Amino acid sequence: MSEESNGGLRKIMTAQVQVPFPFSVIDAHDPALRSSEQRAVTKSLNLGGLVFETGKMDVEGFHLSFADATHGRNSLEIILKMGKKSDIVEVLGQVEWYERRSGPEGFSFVVGVSFVDIQADALALLRDFLQQFQKPAP
Repeated sequence: MSEESNGGLRKIMTAQVQVPFPFSVIDAHDPALRSSEQRAVTKSLNLGGLVFETGKMDVEGFHLSFADATHGRNSLEIILKMGKKSDIVEVLGQVEWYERRSGPEGFSFVVGVSFVDIQADALALLRDFLQQFQKPAP
């Protein structure tokens, strides 16, 4: 995990950690419309969002990022389990970026998600979880 100062601006601490999580895609125009629960694993995680890899950007007719209309972005309802059974963080996120990558078995997408709604107690749980990965200062 890293947290550096850059001209008075602080970068958010990031942990390269694999946390399995379920998520559902929620339609941008009608929150009652959503995909079934999908599964993914984080590649990295911080207080502002996460990165994960997936084989497809379309789930049951819902694009992970864009709504069917010419404007609007779908949301992801994400549940992160932080070690202990009782440590559950529920967040609402939006895809900020994605990148298609080719590999020996075809292609996949690396997806960057920012948290747009996270409760204070969930944020505290996430901060405590991420501190486990902080390297002591030399």
